[in-house]
Amino acid sequence: MPKFNIYRIPKANENLLIKKLQFVGLKNIHSKNIRKTNLDFYLSNNPDLVDIWWTEYYFNFFIGREIPQNKIFFGCLIIHNDFYCYVISLGKTHFYLKEFCDLEFGINLAERIIDVENMKLKNSKFYKSQKNKSITSFSNNTILDYDSGESLHFIKAKTISSDLWGNIASFGHSVQLNIDIQINEFPQLIERIENTLKGKKIINFPKAELIKDSTEIERLDELVAIAIRDYDPDVSNEEFDLSGIDFVFTSDSFFKFKIRGKEIESDLYNELSIDYLRSFIELHQVDIVEEINNIQVKFIREEGRDFSKPLKVILQFVTDDRETLIDGKWHKFNQSYIDLLNDKVRKIPLKYNMGFDIEEDETENKFNDKRVGDGYLNIHTEFVQLAGKYKVEKMDLYKEGTLFFVKKGTLQKLNYVIDQALNTLQLLKHNEFKIINDGEELLVTKINTWILVDNVKKVSDLSEFRSLIFIMKMNELYRQVVDAGLTLECNINYYKQKKNNIKK
Repeated sequence: MPKFNIYRIPKANENLLIKKLQFVGLKNIHSKNIRKTNLDFYLSNNPDLVDIWWTEYYFNFFIGREIPQNKIFFGCLIIHNDFYCYVISLGKTHFYLKEFCDLEFGINLAERIIDVENMKLKNSKFYKSQKNKSITSFSNNTILDYDSGESLHFIKAKTISSDLWGNIASFGHSVQLNIDIQINEFPQLIERIENTLKGKKIINFPKAELIKDSTEIERLDELVAIAIRDYDPDVSNEEFDLSGIDFVFTSDSFFKFKIRGKEIESDLYNELSIDYLRSFIELHQVDIVEEINNIQVKFIREEGRDFSKPLKVILQFVTDDRETLIDGKWHKFNQSYIDLLNDKVRKIPLKYNMGFDIEEDETENKFNDKRVGDGYLNIHTEFVQLAGKYKVEKMDLYKEGTLFFVKKGTLQKLNYVIDQALNTLQLLKHNEFKIINDGEELLVTKINTWILVDNVKKVSDLSEFRSLIFIMKMNELYRQVVDAGLTLECNINYYKQKKNNIKK
């Protein structure tokens, strides 16, 4: 049964796409008109010869012979009329379609035609999580579920109708249907897709939705550029990419950074990292705020043709206002995503004891010292080295099986205490340190983040903190603590700001 990898192209991008296809060597070799819809078949006119990576290693066996190269054809079928444009990708054409396609098409269709009780595979992204990205396969008859903090990017599942959609379909930027139809039935299939996209959803996935306002995009571009320049730890890079329904792993390539339109290029790197990017922009004195949309990453691949992508495509970055970069475009998390996060952090007990409230000028050290009189063990001066180079504080207080991590201040500072707890949790899980008091090893059963904040607004649960990054990080800590077989709690206390410091 044939497989069709289908992309949806916004009509505004149709002419730009055709120009791109022609530029990379595709030519319209035949056209049909069916049901007032044009079907244009494009084929690579004279594809480049591609080096075969293993010929260099076995060079001695080719002495006296011409080194062979592969000639790999590719093509596509464009199905379009006055109302829509779709492309069926053949071969490597999908590399060129991503720039012009509706990136939300696959997931939007999946929300309307998958059988949620028969999952096969999913790819998700986890923000502010050590997991980052995951590809999960399922046994037969598995019901779709997802963790908080998880944004779905790819689904493979049975469909609700094998007659209409085939038995199993894959949904990413594109949709792959395994369906037995003839070419003259393509317009009918596309019309069915268009009508279905206008219909009711079976399920509403947690995901991020595209931002289209140009002024907002410019603001966010500047935000991520500054984050790179100023060594913000919240900006990082992807480990693999989704192209249509295909996964492209960055570990399979070498890399260079370059600036479009300028003869500025970095050294060759064997790994993709923000540290290398910063070295590049600092060495060449690049104004990244001005050049954020001109910096490109060149992928040098052993098995085929090299290609380049805009820098923003490989960046990971999340703002406190729910925006994030996905495939180089700015998105905003939908309410389903936020609801899942909030539901999870509401499960973390938030304890308040008025007797531990403090004055504004009381420091964390003084707070910890005072807790000794309440039966706590003060160990906030102990440090440990991580990865051979980072010296971090292990914890602040200990009492009755609970490790306490204390932090006073703004939400940004509170994020640090979560990172501190995560680091120490990893050390505990790998038996890299023990808590010894009077020669006795102390048992750990709970992790507690003890946060000291101003009392301008008191909260009853952690979801009331208006910081997406804080809630994401706390959600990740909850997941890690539960995985370690421990319990997570949070203490909260307040300090009253002096009147001349209170912001209006």
